[in-house]
Amino acid sequence: MKKSLLAFIITVTACTLCLTGCGSKGPYRLELDESRTYQTMSGWGTSMAWWAQTVPEDSAASAELARKLYSDEGIGLTIFRYNVPAGSWDLELYNNDADGRKVPNERNTDSAFIAELYDESKTAAQNFADDSKYDFAGSDVNAVKFMLECINQEGSTVEKVILFSNSPHYLLTASGMTHGAVEYQSNLPAENYEAFSEYLIKYVEYFRSLGIPVYSVSAINEPQHRWGGEDNASQEGCHYEPEEVAAFYNEFDKHLTAYNEANGCNVKMDPFESGNYDVYKAKGRVMEYIYELSKYDYFDKLDSLSVHSYGSPLSDEARNSFRYMLEKIYGDKFSVDMSEICQMEWGLDASMDSGLWLAEVIYKDMRYLEASSWSWWLGASGYDYNDGLLTWIWGSSEGGISATKRYDVLGQYSGFIKSGYTRIESGITDGKGNTDDNLLVTAYKGEGKTVVVITNLGDSAAEIGLPSGYTGVTAVVTDYEKSRAETYSGSVPDKMSLTAGSVTTLVFEK
Repeated sequence: MKKSLLAFIITVTACTLCLTGCGSKGPYRLELDESRTYQTMSGWGTSMAWWAQTVPEDSAASAELARKLYSDEGIGLTIFRYNVPAGSWDLELYNNDADGRKVPNERNTDSAFIAELYDESKTAAQNFADDSKYDFAGSDVNAVKFMLECINQEGSTVEKVILFSNSPHYLLTASGMTHGAVEYQSNLPAENYEAFSEYLIKYVEYFRSLGIPVYSVSAINEPQHRWGGEDNASQEGCHYEPEEVAAFYNEFDKHLTAYNEANGCNVKMDPFESGNYDVYKAKGRVMEYIYELSKYDYFDKLDSLSVHSYGSPLSDEARNSFRYMLEKIYGDKFSVDMSEICQMEWGLDASMDSGLWLAEVIYKDMRYLEASSWSWWLGASGYDYNDGLLTWIWGSSEGGISATKRYDVLGQYSGFIKSGYTRIESGITDGKGNTDDNLLVTAYKGEGKTVVVITNLGDSAAEIGLPSGYTGVTAVVTDYEKSRAETYSGSVPDKMSLTAGSVTTLVFEK
């Protein structure tokens, strides 16, 4: 009798807990708090290395690529990342199949500096400061013409051009190549810091003379990496130790400051682009590099840091640790720019599965890294690797360029969240503290609008309640069937259904 009573009490208690706990989740509602703000957005972009140099001038492909990436008709990217050439195209070494350090032809770059005119009786700085030793009109022509097409086309969304360098010109390196002769070789001798600075300024001068909106120069790319030896030379790259990065920028700052003062402009100096943000990994070293920068006076001018994510793209721990360390040491001095990322997989995946992967990465970069800008690695891929937004046969003049779902997912952000918009507090809960791990949301306000991006990672549709206080809402969806399709526009309904495996952008009008 006592056992039966006890069993009855346990059963009733279990049912009660289920009703108040496991069975009581939902209905879920979108919650927005515009009074709680975070980072201010400064743009969305992609890189032109190394595909833009193959875009045929005045071709159907050129027009379509420009329109799809950098116009109101496409996904409205605003940041154009141009790779300053290190001149590997000139080196026979890289065209020799027998050499283990070969840089593939598609990754060679064509420098404007005319190597044949190098005068051994003069210093490297004197040579690279000499205008007569450059042929800008005849070098890297296709990439520059494509950049101009993106900027000058009708409906262009290009706001800023960032010049980034993978390696100094090969005439300035210790190895005489655009990578180290051995792994972790510091490949820019200190005596050539001035010459490399002159080289970069020449590109700034030329591009600005064409009306190109050069915003910043990022002279050092992924200095932590090996960039040398037989197994680590598949592209231009240069290793630097932290103190070398800091010392070089001390020299470059003098040249850029002089240029800005002489021309009444404010081209920024970006500190190194870190190959990672893994502060808890021994080889990450990102904080070591920042510390060395802090020893110089120019450190006070720096207000942003660029990072890449190829090793820990879905790691909450890596993001949170980096953000914690950065703020603990430097307070709110730095905004963070995610300037390179790709999925790092052989084989092309144009499907929504890859699109959802990208959506989760952007969500985490926005919420945990508090990234102010975000750029995918390659705008267009022409080989069997999962690193392009668009798929196109490099060098082809034909149109009909295919888009991956990654392209459309990025457009769910870049097409609506403009520079100057500020991220606000957002969440999807049932009002009792319960959330659904499959529903990822970030929100932004600007220009009298509130833009919300929601990813449903689940394999079933999810219904959410919408907030009041807005006069109207427009919904745009990318999922397995749709690509940036407008699915609703009108007064704000009480509820909205999010399809399985989807990214939905809601634009609320006030």
